[in-house]
Amino acid sequence: MVEPLTQPDALLQAQAEIRGLRLTIVEMRTALERLKEEKQQAIQQATGEAAMQSAHLRETISAMRDQLETLQFEKRNAVQQAATNSFKDVQQFTITVRNLRDEMEKMREAHARELQELRRTTRDEARHLEETIVRLREQLEAHSHGRV
Repeated sequence: MVEPLTQPDALLQAQAEIRGLRLTIVEMRTALERLKEEKQQAIQQATGEAAMQSAHLRETISAMRDQLETLQFEKRNAVQQAATNSFKDVQQFTITVRNLRDEMEKMREAHARELQELRRTTRDEARHLEETIVRLREQLEAHSHGRV
């Protein structure tokens, strides 16, 4: 059986319990402070990493915007150059067509003149041949009448 504690023993036991509780409180406070410190370090580390990621993303966005603007500028220039080249091609084709039409018209006129000259020459030759035939007939008749 356990003997009841005497007052000095109870006091010693209570004091020992109080010391144990105070020691536990100090240990818990130390652990709590260590956890707060670790938490603060984790927050600072996460904040730093987030800031670095944010800065990196901003730089990436800025670089991509620059690339997009450059591509848009190059696209506008390419479209403008293509339009200019097409316009120049159309102008050149128009000039070529006009020159070919003019040349064709000149050739048509030259051909018409040659044809007219050929017809006149043919008529002249035909008239000359007819005149020659008439003269030869007359001569033949004159020669035939002179013998009879």
